[in-house]
Amino acid sequence: MTKLRHSALLRLLVAIFSFALVASACVSTDNEDADTTDGAGTATDESSDDDTADDDDDSNDDSNDDAAEAPVELTASWRGVTEDTIYVGVSLLDFELLVELGFSPSGWGDQAAVWEALVDDLNARGGINGRMVDITSEFYSPIDAADAERVCAVLHQDNETFANLGGFLGPAGSADSCVTGTNKTVMVGGEISSAEELAQANVAWFHAGATTEYATVNLFNLLVQTGETDGARVFTMGGAAAADEELFVLDQLEARGIEVVGSALIDAPDGDTIAQDSQLAVAFERFNASGANTLMVFGTPSASIRGAGAAGLTGEIAIWSNDSAGLGNLGATIVDKSIANGTLASTGPTDEEVWNDQDFQNRCIAPVQERILESDFRNPLDYAAEEENWFNSVRQGCQALSIFETIATAAGPDLTPESFEAAAYGPAGDDFQVPGMGPASLSPDKRGARDGVRLSVYDSTAGDGGLVGFTELLDAFE
Repeated sequence: MTKLRHSALLRLLVAIFSFALVASACVSTDNEDADTTDGAGTATDESSDDDTADDDDDSNDDSNDDAAEAPVELTASWRGVTEDTIYVGVSLLDFELLVELGFSPSGWGDQAAVWEALVDDLNARGGINGRMVDITSEFYSPIDAADAERVCAVLHQDNETFANLGGFLGPAGSADSCVTGTNKTVMVGGEISSAEELAQANVAWFHAGATTEYATVNLFNLLVQTGETDGARVFTMGGAAAADEELFVLDQLEARGIEVVGSALIDAPDGDTIAQDSQLAVAFERFNASGANTLMVFGTPSASIRGAGAAGLTGEIAIWSNDSAGLGNLGATIVDKSIANGTLASTGPTDEEVWNDQDFQNRCIAPVQERILESDFRNPLDYAAEEENWFNSVRQGCQALSIFETIATAAGPDLTPESFEAAAYGPAGDDFQVPGMGPASLSPDKRGARDGVRLSVYDSTAGDGGLVGFTELLDAFE
């Protein structure tokens, strides 16, 4: 059994995944008699040439119908896809290790059993285009990239698998390229943190939440929609680890006509607070001289917000962040987290909104609850920190499996990486629903499925400090 955590730190490590469409319904192939009857249902004596011709035509039509409705023969179309089975690897965070190391007070129930229950439900509904799904799961340490590489090899070299569900999170995320690059295995999960990382993938790679770039796009679109950009004079700032985001952020601001008056990159690493604070002091002198009234922070926001607080600007200026996870976990270098109050970021549905979604209850909770009698599902707000949070486990698994089911079903019987990718970019990926997430879409530019997002605001009085909704869920692309 694997332990997962309920704390905000875990939510930083864990990606949330998506929903599937039900497999196609069977089509009846029953034929009807071609005999001609009178009103009483008795066969008439007339048997003219015309009638014979009509009968022949009807017979031909039936033959054509039979041919059109005959089931497609399933073949071994790709590695991990046989005539009757799709083999999938599932990478699971080792939360027993996290608990042992003190990074988590509790777990997420039995992750492996949750995945088995969800797959059993999928197979009971007919599988994917008539093929059953068979999973092999393996646990990895989220703080050990070498261990993640080991798990990648087990799932996709030792085993013949078509896809990976879950990917790798945190420092272990470097192993994502082992899946989609080295082993050319399609993936639903992981963290697409940059265009350069995505470029290493040789096959389709998707996940539920926004990619780093789309976290920025969503944020700016929502800020424009809600009028938060009116009169904004923006100064951008980020750390060295996010340097590759700077140009994209500047381009997106310019594309929306949002005035940019300056920028700064803090080279000192997060571990060197003294050097960071020295550079931040200089950066905020430039901020003040530029006439800026808004700070746009890209990448981990802790240092820049700490610098704004030291400069006496928090509460006086608007602050935007494209890293909602980092904003929700500001870290120990900010003692008084109230200096971050009012910072805006883009987020998805809350845990409680996911729980209250009837589709999530029907497609995710009920199948697992029926198969794991000891499971403990309830409103996620009701779990204490030390209790096993089964909700998080089923949300992660159900949404990842559902995205995969949606795309693989649309790919048809000839399932290959190419047909899978084409299906994701076709009608199936234009507009589908994800349990607990609502509307979703995929495209070559948009690899994160979620469409429904909101502006959220940092509030130091919310629990240990976190994001609370500032707007309702909106479509960032309207």
